Amino acid sequence: MSRKQAAAPRKLGIIIANTGTPEAPTRKAVKKYLSQFLMDPRICPMPRPVWWALLHTTILRKRSRASAEKYEKIWTEEGSPLVAITASLERGLNDYYAEQGLPVVVRAGMSYGKPSLKQAVKELKEEGCTELVVLPMYPQSAFSTTGSVNDGVAKAVRRARFKGGVRLIDGYGEDATYVRAVAASIRNAGFSEESGDRLLFSFHSIPLKDIEAGDTYELQTGATSLAVAGDLGLDRRSWTISYQSRFDKGRTWLSPFTRPTLERLAQAAEPKSRLFMVCPNFSVDCLETLYDIDHELKPFYFDQIKQAGRTPGEESFTYVPCLDRSRAHVRVLADVLRTPLEGGR
Repeated sequence: MSRKQAAAPRKLGIIIANTGTPEAPTRKAVKKYLSQFLMDPRICPMPRPVWWALLHTTILRKRSRASAEKYEKIWTEEGSPLVAITASLERGLNDYYAEQGLPVVVRAGMSYGKPSLKQAVKELKEEGCTELVVLPMYPQSAFSTTGSVNDGVAKAVRRARFKGGVRLIDGYGEDATYVRAVAASIRNAGFSEESGDRLLFSFHSIPLKDIEAGDTYELQTGATSLAVAGDLGLDRRSWTISYQSRFDKGRTWLSPFTRPTLERLAQAAEPKSRLFMVCPNFSVDCLETLYDIDHELKPFYFDQIKQAGRTPGEESFTYVPCLDRSRAHVRVLADVLRTPLEGGR
């Protein structure tokens, strides 16, 4: 067989991608991060020149200070929880593929901040990878999340002059291994329908204009919730869906929102009923879960219980953490990646 006829050995590079965080819980670092994040064409809510002026003269001054205070409350010895946990998953997947004897290299990459998608593509090219598979760690894809990862990878591939094939996995919210893992995490948190417990699925909201433009995110959140509830064997009356973390009030966002949903659930709660809250579109705990739930939504729910004339106990509200750095999460990601790893489409 001639050199021309010989097939090059296949080495797969995998990028596990997420949104990212500031490098430090400081106003300067947060301002830098937010400037990059909020100028993404998929994120900014108005024409870019107008938005740039508004962002740098008003919004960043206020938001960078407030966000830095929030990040400081969730920061760990490892740094940003999202970055530290994602790095742990990168190691876990690399160990998994090494044990299998497979020619696979995994790198983490963030749409904004470090480690960047540009760095991930560069390192995988230097490792001799002939193909890339990009796994945005958003079980339910959306224009503003998975779409931004796709944009960032395409730009990084051009800059690195990577010549191999690139495939992006567009959502895995109905993957059987993922559904079972989320359901198991809810059970392990103590949820029991027989005890009268209720379950709230809270997802990140998106602008309705994206749905009108063809984004199927809302359908995906419903499908994931139905699948997890089905695995748990839940009656439809024992669970509901809401949406949190809308960015601004100038646009119409996907609802019902989580805060008023919590108010309604608190008013309807039986004296000893318990509420469990899970956020299935966050694969890794981050500011929107670690801060918003613990410091804002949980206290709000307790206040609503008190206003209804009852005394809430700590067990009245349980947040079920994301899959994070668990072995189950590594198995989920490996399962989602199995088809491209085997050469399928």
